[in-house]
Amino acid sequence: MSEFRARLEGEKLILESISGQPLFIREIIVKYALTALSPENERFRRIVSDSIKIGSKLSRLEIPVGGLDVVGVDVIYTRGDFTLRDEIQI
Repeated sequence: MSEFRARLEGEKLILESISGQPLFIREIIVKYALTALSPENERFRRIVSDSIKIGSKLSRLEIPVGGLDVVGVDVIYTRGDFTLRDEIQI
């Protein structure tokens, strides 16, 4: 069961705790889709990621994405003595 939900609002990625309770977020990994050219000049879709260190206890986080094609976000967080990871598709 996921602890977070994510949505795009304009040029921001909004990440919220489903329970509304703050959790210690260690890191966010935002995944973007890009179109690239192969050496044969063929177009293909490529997924790249950007890691953002947070290190704070939060229940909501807004991340500017600058109009890029966000396809997913991974949230690495701590609950009790455990470090967990939620993978969310957008």
